[in-house]
Amino acid sequence: MIAHEQRAKSDRPPSPPAGQQRVLGALVVTFGIVLGLMIGSGTLRSYDVWWHLRLGQDIIATDSIALHDGYSHTAPGGYRPPQQWLFEVLQAACYSIGGDASLVWIRMLFGALSLGLLAWLLVRRRTSYLVAVVALVLTASASMPYMTCRPHLAMPLFLLGLVSILQHSARRPGLLWLVPALFAWWANVHASFTVGMAVIGVWAVGEVIGKGDEPISAGIGFRAQRLPTALLVIAGSVAGSLINPVGFGLITYSLDYLPGGQFAYHAKTIQEWMPPDVTALETAATTVLLLGGMLVLLIRWRHVRLFELLLGALMVAMGLKWGRSAMHTCIVMAWLAMPVLSTWLEEVSPTLIGWRPGSRQAAAGVMGVAFAAVMLVSLLSIARPVIAKRALYTNIYPVAAADWIAAHDLPPRMFNPYHWGGYLIHRLYPRYRVFIDGRVDLYGRDVFEDWQTVRYADDGWEDVLRKYGVTWGVLASFYDTVDAVKSSKDWEIIYDDGTAVIFARKDLEWR
Repeated sequence: MIAHEQRAKSDRPPSPPAGQQRVLGALVVTFGIVLGLMIGSGTLRSYDVWWHLRLGQDIIATDSIALHDGYSHTAPGGYRPPQQWLFEVLQAACYSIGGDASLVWIRMLFGALSLGLLAWLLVRRRTSYLVAVVALVLTASASMPYMTCRPHLAMPLFLLGLVSILQHSARRPGLLWLVPALFAWWANVHASFTVGMAVIGVWAVGEVIGKGDEPISAGIGFRAQRLPTALLVIAGSVAGSLINPVGFGLITYSLDYLPGGQFAYHAKTIQEWMPPDVTALETAATTVLLLGGMLVLLIRWRHVRLFELLLGALMVAMGLKWGRSAMHTCIVMAWLAMPVLSTWLEEVSPTLIGWRPGSRQAAAGVMGVAFAAVMLVSLLSIARPVIAKRALYTNIYPVAAADWIAAHDLPPRMFNPYHWGGYLIHRLYPRYRVFIDGRVDLYGRDVFEDWQTVRYADDGWEDVLRKYGVTWGVLASFYDTVDAVKSSKDWEIIYDDGTAVIFARKDLEWR
């Protein structure tokens, strides 16, 4: 047995010198930062960014946090707690300095922080540099579609911070005192703090049933002595979350998005809340990370902690349930599974991802050149749109139509596309009020279904407009309503730029 262990150790390639390890580790972290900058750069492509921006601007202007809606005419005075007011204030403050470009810089900043932190944690967990690079590329690819300047950008940072605290708490229990402070910030930045509570829950199960930082192979059994600590950490997360403008109401409101809650209906109608198509090419990285990572954890179950296995299952369940969860679930799964995969590969074939005996300098040189080349290309990709002065906007926004509306005198109530509501609030409030926007939880099912009736020109679409006192509106050029207006005896098109169409009642007087 001893001879076998000695032979196995001798088969392993020697580790690189400490200096080379530091250099390569720094290169991996730099690579993560550059990837984050890359996926955060580019044109503005989010719709909801604009109402978040308006909320932040109004908080700064009024020095107060509004709890009731003032932007729409279909839900005037409707209650909606401030789920992400701190991020919205940051966004508005940056916008006052840098304008539209600042929204891209915020996106790039959070992308760099998230992937840079992930890279640093992977290096700290002794993940092979090659495996770490692959993990970063996959995570960047999975995150790119969701890199919009919205409060969810902060979620990976909170999650990585939380799982790191919990991972090291067995050896450094004092870290658990950071949990309440973390949740106090999290609850005011993004509603996903409830996901953090779920993570605390699976950690508590692992603590009470598992053996702390020991792998599952060490045995499973109820440990009553750990129950008080687990309950205190759960209580700490709840207590920290209560430090928000509406207290416990924010927790109950956020939980209503779960199946069975009053907002669960929207998970069946809003695309980002729907399950992702795991067979689609654009979700390939998400599928590989979530399903592949979970497979690695299951195969190597003897070498992982119960908490890690349960956390992996939670991330897979979330990632396959809600498409919008792809970014943060993939980041956590990379943190979970890639160190396990790295160790496994080194056991199977030490020279596959390790250091070949006698070739340390060559390996370091090749890897260093490869990193430098990739980072150079990445930096050029980021700089190119700046050099070319590429427009921040694309035709996804009704820019010209908003200019036209602002230059004319129309009644304050409008109909508008769901996805343009935030932009129209940004451009036209307080003079005009929207029909709907991305705050679908505010409007409720009835307003959303009425909006759909008009959007698809279903029977009774004119009655819906009459019900809400709407005499004009904005349509996307591809809406079914455009043809319905053209054939209507009571409505007409008064503006069309190929992107947006403005329609009005024929008897409406406007200038």
